[in-house]
Amino acid sequence: MLRIRHDEARAALPWRVSADIDLGAVRDNLGLLRSRLRTGCRVIAVVKADGYGHGAVQVARTALAAGAEELAVADAGEGVRLREAGIEAPIVVVGPSQPDDAAAIVHHRLRPTVADAEFARALAAHAQRTVPIEIELDTGMRRHGILHEDAVAFVRSLRVHKHLQLRAVFTHFAGLDRTAIHDMRAQWHRFESARNALAGCGYEVEAHACNTLATVLLPEAHASAVRIGGGLYGFDSGTGLSGLRPAMTLKTRVVGVRGAAPGDVVGYGAMHRVTRATTLLLLPCGYADGLSRAHWNGKDVLVRGHRRPIVGQISMNQTVVDGGDLDLEIGDEVVLLGAQGRERIRAEDRAAAGCSAYEVTTLLRCDVSRRYLGAEPTTSRLS
Repeated sequence: MLRIRHDEARAALPWRVSADIDLGAVRDNLGLLRSRLRTGCRVIAVVKADGYGHGAVQVARTALAAGAEELAVADAGEGVRLREAGIEAPIVVVGPSQPDDAAAIVHHRLRPTVADAEFARALAAHAQRTVPIEIELDTGMRRHGILHEDAVAFVRSLRVHKHLQLRAVFTHFAGLDRTAIHDMRAQWHRFESARNALAGCGYEVEAHACNTLATVLLPEAHASAVRIGGGLYGFDSGTGLSGLRPAMTLKTRVVGVRGAAPGDVVGYGAMHRVTRATTLLLLPCGYADGLSRAHWNGKDVLVRGHRRPIVGQISMNQTVVDGGDLDLEIGDEVVLLGAQGRERIRAEDRAAAGCSAYEVTTLLRCDVSRRYLGAEPTTSRLS
C-alpha cells in the first residue's frame, strides 16, 4: 500500500535533487596535481560546461585562489559569464568561435583560438588594441584546429592583422587511459615538430598540451602550462592517481513507499518484473534532471548506507528504487553520487560503457540546486 504523508514530504523536501559541491576538494585536487608539475609550468583550470556541472564561477574562483593562473572555457558565451561575475583572470576559449563572436571576445578580453581566416578577419575588424590569440594544432584528433604541418603557413598568413598577437599554440591528446601512452607520445612529437618549425621562423610562443591524464602520464609534455579539467573535480580521468576527491555529492529524498508482490511490473514498457515481495521507493527526479537512462538505469543508489538498485525505466521526473527489506520512510535521504555510511558511489560508477564520467555531472540541469561547502574566494587573479 502506498504510504505518503504529503505535509511531511513537503517539509522535508525543498528540492527534487540537490548537489553539494565541496570547494575544499577542488582546492586539494588542484594542489595534488600542481605538485607533479615542473617548476614554471602554469595551471589552466578548465571550467567549461559550467565547471563540468559543478558551477563555473565558484570553481573558477576556488581554482584561482589555489594557484591556477588562467581559465579555459569552450566558447565565448562561457567566458562572458565569468567576466560578468567579476572574474578578471586570463580566459582562453579553447573551442571554435564564429565571426559573430568577435565583438564579445574583444570587448570582454577573452583569448580566442583562431583556426580560420574568416574568424581572424572578424577579430581584426573589432580590435582597437592588441588581441592575444592562440592556435590549436591538430596532431591527431581531426576535430578542430590547424593541421600541425600547416602551422607555419597559417601563422604567417595572420601577419596582415597587426592587432592579432600569437600568444600560444596548443593541442589536444586523444588518449583516454594509460593504454594510449604510445599514441599520446606520437602526438606530442608532432606538436614539438610544429613548435620547432615555428621557432625556426621566429615565432617563439608558449604552449600547452596536457589534460589531466597527460599531466600525470606524460611529464615531458608539461610545456608552458597544463589544462586541468576532470582532475579538478575529482574524476580519475584514467590516471589511476590516488588522492583525488570527488567534489560533488548528488542527493534526493524518498517521496513514496509502496509494497510490491512477485509478478508486479515497474515503469514504462514493463521493463522490470518483481521476483519477490519487496518495497519500492519513489524518488522525485528523472531524466529531465539529468539522470539519463543510459547512465542511471539499473544502477545503485545509497539509502541508509546500503546500495539499492534503480528498477524499471527512469521516467522524466520520477525514478523507482528497490528498497528490499530495509525499513524506509518518506523523507529518507538518498545519495545518487557521493558517500553515505561506508559506501561511496562515484561518477565513474555511473558512466555507461564507452561513455565518460564527465557526462554524468555535465548533464545535470543548470537549475538543480547546488550548495557550496568551504569558503568561496571573493577575489580572483588579475590578467
